[in-house]
Amino acid sequence: MTPRIVDKEAKKIEIIHAAVKVFSTKGMVKAKMADIALEAGIGKGTIYEYFRSKEEVFSSGFTIFFQGMKEQIETAIKSTSDPVEQLRILINVSFKSFLYHGSDIAMIMMDYWAEGIRNKDEKILNSINLRKIYTEFRTMIKIILDNGMNQGVFRKVDSHHVASVLILSLIHI
Repeated sequence: MTPRIVDKEAKKIEIIHAAVKVFSTKGMVKAKMADIALEAGIGKGTIYEYFRSKEEVFSSGFTIFFQGMKEQIETAIKSTSDPVEQLRILINVSFKSFLYHGSDIAMIMMDYWAEGIRNKDEKILNSINLRKIYTEFRTMIKIILDNGMNQGVFRKVDSHHVASVLILSLIHI
């Protein structure tokens, strides 16, 4: 009998999707690896072949979500050289990603961080590199703004600060 070939990346994604469902119903803190395994239809030990902890499952899911959104934005903005249109694309893709795919992740993230802050749990607070994600998005926006200023489409501004304000406004909408 030929051994079954497992697509490890696909299995990892399946586990992450199951975990998001569990985290969104039970909360990050109350969720157990056994709950994730049950939702994924696998044994608990299988999860440990891919992840060391539920925090790592969440962190991986969060990273995959934001990396996917960033790639969508980068691909979409290459379709035009118009900086105004590039900003529109960036905003639209960001909104659509959060509305259709990210609302559970955002809710889980807030619950998770609140728990980390309440308990001063550095493991929770440092499990996601938000600074890196923020910097990547700010850089993307800054490049668009700089190109727009160079083309005379945008007035001269401090693109670093304006990019920061745009990110904050996207987060708070």
